[in-house]
Amino acid sequence: MTPVRLGAAIRLLRTQRGMTQQALAEELHVTDKAVSKWERGLSVPDICLFPSLASALGVSVADLLVESSNDETPGHLFKIYEKSADVRTPLHIILGCVDLVNRYRDDAELFTRYLDSIRISGEYLLSILEKAQTAGELHHLLRQQKPSPARPGASADYSGKRFLVVEDIEVNREIAAELLRDTGAAVEFAENGRGCVERVLSVPAGYFDLILMDIAMPVMDGLTATRELRRQGVALPIIAMTANVSEQGRKAALDAGMDAFAEKPIFVEKLFSAIDACLEKG
Repeated sequence: MTPVRLGAAIRLLRTQRGMTQQALAEELHVTDKAVSKWERGLSVPDICLFPSLASALGVSVADLLVESSNDETPGHLFKIYEKSADVRTPLHIILGCVDLVNRYRDDAELFTRYLDSIRISGEYLLSILEKAQTAGELHHLLRQQKPSPARPGASADYSGKRFLVVEDIEVNREIAAELLRDTGAAVEFAENGRGCVERVLSVPAGYFDLILMDIAMPVMDGLTATRELRRQGVALPIIAMTANVSEQGRKAALDAGMDAFAEKPIFVEKLFSAIDACLEKG
């Protein structure tokens, strides 16, 4: 696909497939006004829509990312979203879902190629945010990047352990649940810090073995919840799970009383390593 502005590319691909703006909007569960703005260059699609947008238009996620990286793109997508939680959250969802689907997929070649495209795109976007790479680099690497073979899921055995996952986004809870239940652990959930505090204080000491705590949540954030648990004398190991991977973010988590730090998107090996370290200390 010849590099052009993202909006023009969406309009061209949509018309080639005989789709109206309304039909594309309905498939993506957005308004036709949103599609119109994309095509006129007044806004850009949220990154979490890229996989479904690529599928609807019959191209790869990598192709759309190349169009997004064009310096003519209004607002310059990666300049707008640099180091933004609005990017890291959908990245967590994209990469986490790929890990799960890879584990249970069949051998269909096209299906595998599509999943690998999502992973390559997601991992590269993450590197852009963390290394502040330029857009001409994005174009080059996406064109050179080859799909990587499926990676086997990391293994761990937490049979007999019970974890409390505190996370406000439903799909993130599902990702964590699948990863942890595959280890034999029992998993419970709270949707915010207040729910976490209430749940922990309502059960006997030792009921939970560990808490995985998101930081940014409505009602009560993870840092406030951790401080409240520590004030109540709860010594349960708490691992911070957050997209804020800066040194300040790490320090804030540890100062609040958390025991370890696991970044989002979830990298299974790193998460299990943090869990192992906390359980050993406990």
